[in-house]
Amino acid sequence: MEPAAGSQNAMPLDDASRVAITPALEAETERLLSERTRDIRFSPEMIRAYRKKDWPQRSKIARAWMVWVALISMTFVPISQLLAPHSLQLTALISGLLVPALHGCAYLVWRKPRSAVVEGASLVALMVGVMLAYGTLAVAAGGSDYERYLICIMYVSTIAIVVFNVDYVWALALMVCSTSIFFGFEIFNPAIDIKEAIGTSAFFAMGIFAATIARKTQAILAKKAFLLSLRNQYRSDALTNANRQLEILATRDPLTGLGNRRSATDLIERLWQDPTMAKASIAFIMADIDQFKRLNDSAGHAAGDDCIRRVARMIENSVRQDQDAVFRYGGEEFLIVLVHATPDLAWTMAQRIRSAVEALAIVNPGVRLSDGSAGRITISLGIAFAQDGAAAETVAKWADDALYDAKHAGRNAVFFATSPALQDGRDHAKPATAQTNDFGAKLSRANRM
Repeated sequence: MEPAAGSQNAMPLDDASRVAITPALEAETERLLSERTRDIRFSPEMIRAYRKKDWPQRSKIARAWMVWVALISMTFVPISQLLAPHSLQLTALISGLLVPALHGCAYLVWRKPRSAVVEGASLVALMVGVMLAYGTLAVAAGGSDYERYLICIMYVSTIAIVVFNVDYVWALALMVCSTSIFFGFEIFNPAIDIKEAIGTSAFFAMGIFAATIARKTQAILAKKAFLLSLRNQYRSDALTNANRQLEILATRDPLTGLGNRRSATDLIERLWQDPTMAKASIAFIMADIDQFKRLNDSAGHAAGDDCIRRVARMIENSVRQDQDAVFRYGGEEFLIVLVHATPDLAWTMAQRIRSAVEALAIVNPGVRLSDGSAGRITISLGIAFAQDGAAAETVAKWADDALYDAKHAGRNAVFFATSPALQDGRDHAKPATAQTNDFGAKLSRANRM
């Protein structure tokens, strides 16, 4: 069962893949989405949110690239036996050891989030190291293999620019480094003259620049997709919160915060449908503030509302917080549902509530005592236990009949309902003297109050 206190337990919505949205982020999102896509520029706060959201995908792509390139590089060693057998040892050293080691170091850097500078610099350093290593291998191989190795490193660099999701400045840095290294090795290629070297370098520079522009476009579109997902998130959160508030309004009494009659009905239905719940251990306590109408008429509705709130809070504090449930059943009437209860427990609970409300000493100016002073607010309670075969409505009526008898006996009292004895078509409630002698003594004292 829910605790009786009508508290609203806040449930965190954010998880590892969600962004903690602030009003500033929400306002910036709307502003950026209203502008042209190519004009998207993130604030520092938005950049932090974007990088945090994008990190899992960004790191997985980068690390996957490093693993596969390292494996391909090692696989190239036996292939070089066919392409350049005279430089096999150098190939094994560079392609089989050095290049995988460089990728392993970069992999370690990308195992956890780093700053944009560290991420970009590590990738540029990785690719520069790989290009220099294979450029050295090209010089050693010579002949037709020279140009083949240079084309391969430019091809790898171009793909890296497209694959690595780093800031545009680092993509530009990688482009400049790649073109410079290619040109530096190309002008020393003995198979071509300086004009061919410049032309070939210019051709590959245009290709790698196009890849850089494509990377920039991808980054802008990724940022716009992030903004759209951010908008969907805070709109979804707003809708969820609105639905939660509607659910609270539908199931909670706005004055006291207690469950209302609808939520009481839902809980009782669940209890009656639970085959593991012994019906004889379910008790209903119907409670009603005595002479409440006189308080309302004499002191006004504001005083009446305050009285209901204080009484509701006192009832909540008097029950078992982890098992029992309290509902405002209507007007000044309350329903307390006990589970795993015994007659002694129900009696103790009802008397605790009665005494606690009386101890509030809320003045009721509409009631005058024999000495002329104003009376005090009290509460009357009726208790009924469920039985196998008895509908919940019937048990509620037994409790209501017991409450009626408590009122009739002088108020500020607790009455038990008897077992259902149908006489003249009516279930009769009896005072607790119908229970054990201990209960009879207790209720005799209560009925004289």
